[in-house]
Amino acid sequence: MKYRLNFFFFLFLFLINTVSAKDDDGDLLQRIISIDIKKQTLEVALEEIKRQGGFSFSYNPAIIDLYKEVSFKGQNVTVKAVLTDIMGYDYEFKQIGTHIIIRETLSLTIRPIDQRKRKTREEIQRLKENILLKGRVIDAATGMGLQNVVVYDESQKVLTLTDSMGYYALKVPLERMQKGVYFRNRGYYDTMVQFNPGKDEDEVLYNIGLSPYNDNARPVSSDLAISTQNPHQLDIVKRFVPKKVDVISNSIEYVERRGAQFTLVPFLSNNNFLGGSYTNRFSFNVLLGYSAGVDRGLEIGGLVNINRFHMKGAQIGGISNIVGGNVTGAQIGGIVNFNMGEMNGLQIGGISNVVADSVIGVQIGGISNVVRENVRGFQLGGITSTTRTSVKGLQLSGIYSYSREIRGAQISGILNTNHKDIKGFQLAGITNHSRNITGWQVSGIFNHASGEIKGLQLAGIYNYADTLKGVQIGLVNTAKDGRKGVPIGLFSYYNNGYHSVSYHLDEFSMLNFSFQTGTRKFYNYYKVGASVFASNYLEGYEGYHFGIGFGAYLFKRLLTEVGVHGNFNNATSKFEHRFAKWSLMYEQPIWKGISITLGPSVNYDPFLRDNEYVAPPSFYSEQTEFGHFWISGTVGVRFSW
Repeated sequence: MKYRLNFFFFLFLFLINTVSAKDDDGDLLQRIISIDIKKQTLEVALEEIKRQGGFSFSYNPAIIDLYKEVSFKGQNVTVKAVLTDIMGYDYEFKQIGTHIIIRETLSLTIRPIDQRKRKTREEIQRLKENILLKGRVIDAATGMGLQNVVVYDESQKVLTLTDSMGYYALKVPLERMQKGVYFRNRGYYDTMVQFNPGKDEDEVLYNIGLSPYNDNARPVSSDLAISTQNPHQLDIVKRFVPKKVDVISNSIEYVERRGAQFTLVPFLSNNNFLGGSYTNRFSFNVLLGYSAGVDRGLEIGGLVNINRFHMKGAQIGGISNIVGGNVTGAQIGGIVNFNMGEMNGLQIGGISNVVADSVIGVQIGGISNVVRENVRGFQLGGITSTTRTSVKGLQLSGIYSYSREIRGAQISGILNTNHKDIKGFQLAGITNHSRNITGWQVSGIFNHASGEIKGLQLAGIYNYADTLKGVQIGLVNTAKDGRKGVPIGLFSYYNNGYHSVSYHLDEFSMLNFSFQTGTRKFYNYYKVGASVFASNYLEGYEGYHFGIGFGAYLFKRLLTEVGVHGNFNNATSKFEHRFAKWSLMYEQPIWKGISITLGPSVNYDPFLRDNEYVAPPSFYSEQTEFGHFWISGTVGVRFSW
């Protein structure tokens, strides 16, 4: 059983490496280009071929005359045809990832098959022997030693970095040295050197100068541009990704595509220490995976997936996913997802999602969501949802939602905060805060709009707006400017609204005072009155009178009021005549802010039946089985400001 498991394990590794070796970019040598070069240096010609082909070259400048003049003119020809024409048959070309390797052609002597010599056991053993390769890497332009140059063999199994003075040393099997050793550093042309030490040599000393670009270092594809953010800033990445892996990834400028990656931890994978320089179609990480990204494929990690650049496809991490660039597709993290670029698609975090740029799609966090820029779509957080810029769509949380601007709906169980404007709907179990609102603001207790509200503001207790151009519904409604608004509640007050105090007479008392506040479109009134003397007209009505209701100006001088009233009778020590009153009054101004009001009123008292109480004086009165109806009148003086 043990051997069977080992067999399947090594078979899986073999398949992974086989897929990895497969070129996802197609045959670069067969790419079609059109080129017209006349008496240009070979270096200029190679740059033009590289630009049109969308790849890079790797070669040893010592074996190529870069200043040789070449000419070529052709339309829709292959890269290989152009290279063969301008460089001849002394060189051979091989593709590795997004690189074309240029090296000298090996001279072969063709013998009859019976004269060919097989390698002896000693020769085979010699090819497997490790040869010490050491030397110094310098800047070809300045002669200064280069630090952190990556030196590795073609198989990428042997790798080292130059020190602060540019010195390096590594042991490479002779067979791999013959195939080539690579020297790579950001901002310099990649260089590949083939070595063939003598039979008795066990050490090779090789110093090399790398030629810098004439301009800044740049990646082959803008799609793989270095992110302005670096995941190595994060503590979790610093803790679990070795510094050597980080340095190597940043020292190699070009990012190549591979079929698959299998990783135990960042430095134990089929990509060795170069995982950060490859994007993969498929990535399987037992514990913690590290790569340049995922290219239209799938990445699964037992604990954490870390991508330096972009992720396109699906990504699943048992604990976390960390992406230094953009995510396009689906991302699921058992605990947290952290993206330093945009999120396009579906993002689910068991506890939290953090996106340093924008979200376009659906974001779901078990506890919280944090987005630095914009959300276009749906954002759901079990406790909080936070977007620093704007939301176009729906923002939903169990406790708290925050955004600077809303185009859609913001909903939370307790509190919503929007720093600027809302066009849509804001709903909270307790309180809402925003600046300008075009739409609805609804809460269980308190709504606050520090700017202008156009629409509806509805609260269980208190509404406030700086400028009201809509409807407020709540027990208490206030605003600085409410002239164009309609308040509905028990109490409304606006700094520049409608306020008045009136004295009036009605069928119960000659001593009534009332206070009106709100707007001319809709105001609240509160009435108190007293019958402090008896007469034949008011006999039986000595006591106090109370009323509350609302009113509105139907026209400039015609207003109406509706409310509920009650009279406390001193003689019986009971509330009598608990009735509803509707009044229609005409207002005649007599001085600035002073006017006379008079008009009829219709009253209904459901408790006044069977002559239980004395009917009030009236112009018309009728007793029914449903209560008592009567028509009376009122006249008074009103002082407004």
